[in-house]
Amino acid sequence: MEFLPITFFISFIVSGLLWKAMREQRWFKKILFYKFPKYLRPISYQHRFINLYYNRLTNEERKKFEWRAYYFLDTTDITFKNFSPTDIVNINSVRYLIASVATQMTLFLPEDCFDAFHKMIIVPDKYYSKQTGRFHFGETNPGKGVIILAYSNLTRGFEQAKDGVNLLMHELAHAIWLEHHQLGYHLFDEMELEKYKQLAYKEMLLAENETHHFFRKYAFANEEEFFAVATENFFERPSDFKLAQPELYQAMVNLFNQDTLHLQTKL
Repeated sequence: MEFLPITFFISFIVSGLLWKAMREQRWFKKILFYKFPKYLRPISYQHRFINLYYNRLTNEERKKFEWRAYYFLDTTDITFKNFSPTDIVNINSVRYLIASVATQMTLFLPEDCFDAFHKMIIVPDKYYSKQTGRFHFGETNPGKGVIILAYSNLTRGFEQAKDGVNLLMHELAHAIWLEHHQLGYHLFDEMELEKYKQLAYKEMLLAENETHHFFRKYAFANEEEFFAVATENFFERPSDFKLAQPELYQAMVNLFNQDTLHLQTKL
């Protein structure tokens, strides 16, 4: 009988640890989100108008959008660093914008997109990276699971929304590319990815002899940068992209499992 209190105490501790571990599981949070939304206080009302294409989604897709935006915010530490007290930044608005865009880009891809990146650091402007020895406006570090963004360029990407230059989309594209190619995530269909790569390689060769190209020059630095720039254009100016590069645009549609030209058309 004297062992009963100890046994009970140990059982209580183990049960508590198991409950805590279970609460951190994606499947458990998903059940809570869909079945007990008031418990988690979903943030759908915060980002309905951030994405122009939200109203084009079906009711089921909207719920999926809301869940994935919620999960992104719940599992990603978005930190603002080195801002002065006089800097005026709407932190919540930026957080919702980041989650909303990340969701828009990967809504029709596997749920484990961005799982390898647990932290995003927002700094005021370009910064010096000890890792590269250069100044950057953005950086994606798969080894540390960190994405760094300069606030100045992050906001500029949405103020000039039709130029095909968007720092947030660019770095998020790097993240999913690295997850698929370096970290063993299976985010893209391999056959569709191979078709895309063939077209991308063809464009990179042609660009060597072209004075003007639909993509900015930075896209042709390497395969990874080409994908990041293609992704920016795919989500920012799909109409122009499709007109300039119809085959490549369709390859992107097949990769991301969504046609942004259709989804971004206002009702």
